[in-house]
Amino acid sequence: MSEPLLSVKNLKQYFKVSGNYTVKAVDDVSFDIYPGETYGLVGESGSGKSTIGRSVIRLYDPTAGEIRFDGMDLSGKMSKAQHRELTVKMQMIFQDPMASLNPRKNIGDIIGEGLDIHHLYSSREERQKKISDILKKVGLAPEHHSRFPHQFSGGQRQRVGIARALITGPKLIIADECISALDVSIQAQVVNLMKDIQDEAGMAYLFIAHDLSMVKYISDRIGVLHLGHLLETGTTEEIFENPIHPYTRSLLSAIPSPNPVVEKQKVAESYDYRTSGIDYNEGVMHHIDGQHYVSCTDGELAAWRKK
Repeated sequence: MSEPLLSVKNLKQYFKVSGNYTVKAVDDVSFDIYPGETYGLVGESGSGKSTIGRSVIRLYDPTAGEIRFDGMDLSGKMSKAQHRELTVKMQMIFQDPMASLNPRKNIGDIIGEGLDIHHLYSSREERQKKISDILKKVGLAPEHHSRFPHQFSGGQRQRVGIARALITGPKLIIADECISALDVSIQAQVVNLMKDIQDEAGMAYLFIAHDLSMVKYISDRIGVLHLGHLLETGTTEEIFENPIHPYTRSLLSAIPSPNPVVEKQKVAESYDYRTSGIDYNEGVMHHIDGQHYVSCTDGELAAWRKK
């Protein structure tokens, strides 16, 4: 297997709220993303998914841990050269397609901002051609470059966000719940667009979402996050066909079935961390079936295997 494009080791992201209280949003999380693959990060709201994405791209300064991306160490203070390289090679698609776009700029200037900052063109004609090409790639008309964000639908605005992320030719795109604000039919269009672009350009995705069905469709590997801890990770087939952790099983049991007969008879598993008797801080990573990892104690692993 090739070297990881992104390697996150023991990442911690704490936020001090007051003199005696600190929120541990992300606590000792480790995962790798390889070139050209999609790593899905799932969990309930407040589990720390978006915080991990923002820490990786250095919108937040990590409290502790190691982040390596394409040969660069992003853990500590970054130089100007590192920051420039990072902003070219790693981009982010945000959750709210309206709030993440400047309402005072037309979409041509919004998409072309990365080109302007990094001087990635030699003439105005080349800049316009790159913007027109990327608009075509995401399914928008090039002549719409003079329109403003409020003149587009939600799905079209998210396509603008994707175009903005693609314009610098990144190796990794962090998609932070980029489809959760869209209608279901539009979600499918955006995800299929992302898959097509990945097949063409070969970039990797960190796909953050809480829709397990969509994560199953787009991801090669999945990590399950709860209360800032990465509980389980493995290939999509391993997670869906052989979930080990009880929290993962509870998430999968909540996926609605399109068959009304099956849905009526289905019983969702419940999981409460406070009454489970599990201490995430005591867990260690266990290697299972070649690729599957679970964070737990030896006793917990033995009990779950029996189930």
